Formats: sequence, C-alpha cells, structure tokens
Amino acid sequence: MSDPTRSKHVGIKSSNRFTFLRSLFAHHSSQSSRIVSEKMSSQICRSASRAARSLLSSAKNARFFSEGRAIGAASVVHATGKVPQYASNFGKSGSGFVSNSWITGLLALPAAAFMLQDQEALAAEMERTFIAIKPDGVQRGLISEIITRFERKGYKLVGIKVMVPSKGFAQKHYHDLKERPFFNGLCNFLSSGPVVAMVWEGEGVIRYGRKLIGATDPQKSEPGTIRGDLAVVVGRNIIHGSDGPETAKDEISLWFKPEELVSYTSNAEKWIYGQN
Repeated sequence: MSDPTRSKHVGIKSSNRFTFLRSLFAHHSSQSSRIVSEKMSSQICRSASRAARSLLSSAKNARFFSEGRAIGAASVVHATGKVPQYASNFGKSGSGFVSNSWITGLLALPAAAFMLQDQEALAAEMERTFIAIKPDGVQRGLISEIITRFERKGYKLVGIKVMVPSKGFAQKHYHDLKERPFFNGLCNFLSSGPVVAMVWEGEGVIRYGRKLIGATDPQKSEPGTIRGDLAVVVGRNIIHGSDGPETAKDEISLWFKPEELVSYTSNAEKWIYGQN
C-alpha cells in the first residue's frame, strides 16, 4: 500500500526540480540571446561603416551630399519609429529577449552613413589640381604673375618643376584630344619650349582654379581672369588647368612622381580656412 505522505513529498521535489530546470534554461536562453544580439549589433555597425564609405566614395558632386544628409536624417526618424514594432515582433518570436544593443545596431545603419557623409564631404573639399604655364607664358615672363594669382587666392603650391616635354609626352598629356584636327599642332606647341608644371592644393581648387584661368578662348574670358587679362587668341592662351578630379589625378601622376610632391601646413591656413 503506497504512502500518501511520501507521494506528496516526491511531487513537491519533482515540482521544485522542474522549476529549477526551467529557470536554468531561461537563464541560458537569455544569455545566448544577449550574446547573439550583441554580435549582430557589432556586425551591423561594421557593415554600415563599410557600406557607407563605399557609397560615399562614388559621389562626384555637392548635390549628392545635400541629398544624402536629408536621406540619412529621414532614415533615422523612420527607423526610430519602427524600432518598438521590431522589438515587439522579436519578443513574440519566442526569444523573450530584446537587446538594447540590437536596437542601437539598427539605428547605426543610417546614423553611420549620415556621419561619414559629413566627414567625407569635408575631406573631399581639400583637393589638388594640375596647372601648367605653357611655353608662351614662360617666354613672355608671366610665371610670377600667374603664381601670384593662385597664392593671393589662398591656394598652396605643393609641387613645381620646369621642363621641356617631348612630343610623345605631349601626346600623352593631350590623349583625350587625339581625334581632333588640331591635335598634332597642339602637341608640337607644348613641346616647343619650357613648361612650368605645378600642383596646387586647397578647398575647391579644381573648380575655382578653372575660374581663375578663364575660358579656353581668351576672347570669351572675363576681365580679371588670367586669360582674360593676359592672352588674346586660343592658340596662345598661356596656361592649362585640370578640368575635373579624375583629370587632375591623371595629369598629376603623369607630370610628377609621388616624391616630388610635398605635404605641409601653411601658417596662412588658419587665416584662410578658420571658423568663427
């Protein structure tokens, strides 16, 4: 005959054992969820940074940055509004755990793109361009006049040399014009005498350097520009300047070795780029 008292105690022990196991399982489940969630957050942050940098490196104009800033801000607001819903669904899925770091990781996607966009937009403004004083400008004694105009604007000279390019070298420089009827004459002229090759550095120096130079045809150049003030005809327009970032990169690498360029901080920079 069974002892009802003993059965009662056995039932209590079984119940306690079940409660303990359930508690232990819940604890390990919570710990596992936290570890997985934190790893997910870290991976999301790293992926966001890589994706944002890759996306931003392809940007070519200022419009991208203004639109990117708006998109980034809108994404943050949108994600903030959706996080409670994501958290609720995540909790209902059976994990029973919603990590704050997971939510932070979600928000890091647009936030990382937003911050990197501003940083790289600022960095993109400091650039280098190639400027060459052609043989006519050298023979007319305009070297100091042209250099002075770039210096007075606030740009920094980081590379300079005087050389007489060969015709083959001139053909490499004007390779994008090889199908034009004037290509041969252009190369002959550039290789006819000494050229002062320079690299200038500053914010917006590529675009504004072209403004300092003026239109290709001096007759269409505004007064105050180098060509507008110092040249008369297209065939003797005294100066060349890169017309875009890719062109500047190619021309600098053609005319200069890396060790021929210098990097330094000018004492005037705090007065040129300073902020109040």
